Amino acid sequence: MLSHKRRREEFDDEDEDEAAYGKQILPVANLPYNFDDEPMDGMQYLFTVRRDARQLPDIVRVPNPYEKLESLLDVSTPDGQTSSGSPCLPSEEWRGMFELRFQNFRKNFSQPTIHVGPANEPTRRLMPDKKDRDLWWEFLSGKPESQWAPPKVSKAKSKRQPPPGMRAWADEPEQNHAATSHIPWHSNDEGEVEQVLKLDPAESLPSPVGTPVPLGYLEDPHQLGAGPVAGQTLKQSISPREPTTTLLKLIDERMALHLLMYFAHWIQQHLNAPESSVYLPLESHARWMFALLSRINDYISADDMNLLRNLARACLALLKAIKREQKTRSSQTIQLCTEGKMGETSCWIIITTVAEIWKQRDIWIDAHDMLTQV
Repeated sequence: MLSHKRRREEFDDEDEDEAAYGKQILPVANLPYNFDDEPMDGMQYLFTVRRDARQLPDIVRVPNPYEKLESLLDVSTPDGQTSSGSPCLPSEEWRGMFELRFQNFRKNFSQPTIHVGPANEPTRRLMPDKKDRDLWWEFLSGKPESQWAPPKVSKAKSKRQPPPGMRAWADEPEQNHAATSHIPWHSNDEGEVEQVLKLDPAESLPSPVGTPVPLGYLEDPHQLGAGPVAGQTLKQSISPREPTTTLLKLIDERMALHLLMYFAHWIQQHLNAPESSVYLPLESHARWMFALLSRINDYISADDMNLLRNLARACLALLKAIKREQKTRSSQTIQLCTEGKMGETSCWIIITTVAEIWKQRDIWIDAHDMLTQV
């Protein structure tokens, strides 16, 4: 017995071309589209309901709580006049473009790459531990590895005397060998241990270790003072360490947040005692903060968000100090004193990153209120 099936074309659906509001089951009155009278029965009521439903949008959304605030550049005074001394905040167009480019930068950096950068030595430390705040400052300042990665003091091995009759070798040959192979050692200025070699100039060829110093060099008083000056020049030539892809690939989100907490602390320490503080914010530090912010995801916990807000507030306080310094000093003095220091542009970039990427736009209100007081 053949089953009686109807084809799709045999269905009589008058609402086939309409949106998916459900198939019509109940009868609907056939009225003109501009019908505006009171429905007399259920069929007329269904006609008005379906007509009104067609006028509604297909997709709706709830109000976005992160809608951008209106530009604070046109803030009016209580008298109704625009204040001429309002701080120059970044424009809405610049913020939107910055947010787009920062997102693209973060995506490009997170893409997997191969054969990029030199191969890392597995036994070599590239950076200090996460919890060593002072060592991280030395590392960022460009100090040598001996200062930010001191050798770990190994625990003294317990000396246990074996029971008698359990030794597989004699003591005397070992003592003789130790006596013959004893060579003096001493520690140099960098904490490294080097061997003291006693070379006989008559039996060895000239080398950096065994070559005698010329007598003219020792007798020249100008050459005698060249050593300390050269050492001071070497110290002054140390440049801050810059963030590289090799280092940033080793930093995860937790470590990046921890280091950003250090930067907020260092900026606060500098602002509390700007004349005597050793934690001077530099442009290289701003580049580190920008790079570390790119290692953090969009969705973080409330505690981590509070950490980023503290960083933005620290940059706001630093920006306020820079503005006040510009008013009290001349342009030439400012150019000499601020060379290499973290400037206004860097502060705005860090503030914009926190305010726009993590939608903390109330920071712009704090920035307006703070800079108005300058």
